[in-house]
Amino acid sequence: MNIKGVGNNLNRYTELYKKQEEATSRQAPQKTDKLDLSDTAKKLKAEGIDPKQFAEVKMKIDSGYYNSDEVINKVADEILKTFQKDS
Repeated sequence: MNIKGVGNNLNRYTELYKKQEEATSRQAPQKTDKLDLSDTAKKLKAEGIDPKQFAEVKMKIDSGYYNSDEVINKVADEILKTFQKDS
């Protein structure tokens, strides 16, 4: 005795799934990075920077200077001062 199924619906469901995935991927908004510069930053960019200053800052970044506790504490203190002035 040979028993066959009623039909092969697997292919039909696979095609529907693919169509649904394509529709979803077209509707998904594309996420991109964005950078907004302040007016002050734009002004500084237009004026340029002294190559010696740039080299010094780059060296400090590369050496991890700005990750030291001393620098982090100074930055935190300045942030607190700014917020205390606004209060």
